[in-house]
Amino acid sequence: MYAPLPDKVKIPPFMAFFLVHGMQVGVGILGFSRYIADVAGYQSWIAILLAGGMNQVIIWMMFRTIHKADNGDLHHIARRTLGKWIGGCVVFLFSLYFAALAIVVLRTYIEIIQVWIYPELETWSISLIFLLITYYAISKGFRVIAGLTFLFVLLPSLLWPTALPVLEFAEWFHLQPLFDTTFKQQIHAAFLMTLSFAGAELLLVYFPFFKHAKKVQVYAHLGSGFTTLIYLAIAIVTFLYYSHQQLTLTIWPTLSAWKVVSLIFIERIEYICIALWLIVIFPNITLAIWGGSRLVKQQLNRRHRTTALWMIVLVFVATIQFESRTSINLLNTSINYIGPFFIFGLVPFLWICSLFIKKKGGVANG
Repeated sequence: MYAPLPDKVKIPPFMAFFLVHGMQVGVGILGFSRYIADVAGYQSWIAILLAGGMNQVIIWMMFRTIHKADNGDLHHIARRTLGKWIGGCVVFLFSLYFAALAIVVLRTYIEIIQVWIYPELETWSISLIFLLITYYAISKGFRVIAGLTFLFVLLPSLLWPTALPVLEFAEWFHLQPLFDTTFKQQIHAAFLMTLSFAGAELLLVYFPFFKHAKKVQVYAHLGSGFTTLIYLAIAIVTFLYYSHQQLTLTIWPTLSAWKVVSLIFIERIEYICIALWLIVIFPNITLAIWGGSRLVKQQLNRRHRTTALWMIVLVFVATIQFESRTSINLLNTSINYIGPFFIFGLVPFLWICSLFIKKKGGVANG
């Protein structure tokens, strides 16, 4: 039987909305439209809806798995369904996957800073500063991380109206004709959205930290649904603004489109947006490292601060290994192909295994 956590460390169920959405929106939103348009053209907005729909199904599977395993977390579920050794391997794989998500987000954001603002900035310096702040937040507990995620989801929402001036240059014919792509192209484009929607899997790790467990699922679905709407809106604005040739040559189309906006008191608003995006990626990196280090902590029975420090060192060393645009692009592409193995492979596999869990004890003992 899974031992529940004390109420003093738990958070209200509505926080699931912010934790899911805050983890899914990060650096991927700055360039995802270019990748999906290469595959399915300007009708790839359909792929966003497909990716969002698939993500909703995965969230449903996760909650079914959690409830079948007495509202336990991923460590409990894996050991109960697959046994001590195989379940332990699955737990370590997920911890490495969460670490990889943190590496991708951190290195991509540092590259944006180096290209747009400080070309001479050393990768290790900003990486070290950011990870030290991350470790401090993790050491204060999950409630602090959840509170910061809540705040850091609300504050960047003030930036969304700045995309409206881009519509002054919209070419509406870019979206026509409708439905002239194949289903295979749309599925391919949807899978390229894996990195953009990654992170909901952390529900399997932090679910025990919620009060009123029965109410959490609704907010988790709403959070992922809101992410889908944000990606859909950004993609359509981007498609209306760029020609197809321009889009294929622009690495970060969302960020480049901000250059159109010019206010009386500031000329280059994209610099402000890049600076504010630091608080957007904070939940991505902190939650991923917290989740990965907690799984290691449970598996090895060590203090969380110790495993969090190990994870921080791993992320730091890996981040500074990628220096060229080619290597960073390879890193992002690799996650887009590795992510489906966890999201559409291991999560459904755990759900299927959970169907055989008995009321008293699991299928596998030990």
